[in-house]
Amino acid sequence: MAKIEGKDLEFWYDSEEIPVISANLSAAFDTLDGTDTSTPGTGKDFEVARADRTFTIEANMYDPDGTEIATGSLTSGTRYRVTLGTISETQGDFTVGMLFESDGTGTASASNKVKPLGSRVNGKDMEFTFDGSTSPVTDVNFNLTYDELDSTDSETTGDSKETSVSRADRETTITGIMRDTVADLLTTSPVKKTATVKFNANTYVSGSMLPISKNITDTVQDIAKIDYSFKWIGNPTETNFGLTAGESKAIKIILKRGTTTNKEYTGSAVITAKQATANIADLAKITYTFHINGALTEHVYS
Repeated sequence: MAKIEGKDLEFWYDSEEIPVISANLSAAFDTLDGTDTSTPGTGKDFEVARADRTFTIEANMYDPDGTEIATGSLTSGTRYRVTLGTISETQGDFTVGMLFESDGTGTASASNKVKPLGSRVNGKDMEFTFDGSTSPVTDVNFNLTYDELDSTDSETTGDSKETSVSRADRETTITGIMRDTVADLLTTSPVKKTATVKFNANTYVSGSMLPISKNITDTVQDIAKIDYSFKWIGNPTETNFGLTAGESKAIKIILKRGTTTNKEYTGSAVITAKQATANIADLAKITYTFHINGALTEHVYS
């Protein structure tokens, strides 16, 4: 019975392995007070109903995977995602959906295909455009939170609850260094304007935003900065902005692979919220909140 090390973590979404930083899984059962005159002494009786099972995933943001490769030797040191068949290398076999770093001994073919994993998104490449003008920024944050509807009924499988989503509240905050000749983006009687929030050229959100607040900070030992908050109006267009929220997909969290079975959790889940952040001196990150719908299957390592 070995202790589990984080280096063995895998997260699978819709049959593909997603590179992640961390996973946090929780379950909380509703408790029902069953206390009545049959309960002895001064105690209480409790039973359990269904469980609210949720988890969060933190990940680096990535560019799209590269062009699919269907022939030739793989390049040592390059990271790939298997898109068809199985890639066999000296280090082992990799099946559809798996990520791996090639040792150079694998070969792609018409029945065994891969795509190179995209590059991580670097905050130095971000850009913010509002009403046709680009504003320099140091930090950008995009939050999406769906209204959650409890859709649990007698057809809900297992002992979990079931969650549906309705409309989403989307908000963006930015931080910038103030310029003396540049007017604030929020002055009086704000109205919605077209906007684009780019984490890089391939990763962005575009639509209409309404500025709703600003906060100016100026101290004698620092440079003056201004924070803005915006609400997205309607449904903005996301381009390569992580996993799509609001859809129920098959998920799998593997803590450690075994010979026969893995230490893992499998089921279906819906993304009810996601937060993407970028800083000028860091990699862009994204955090997802999932609600598990229906049965969750738990396995132990063997």
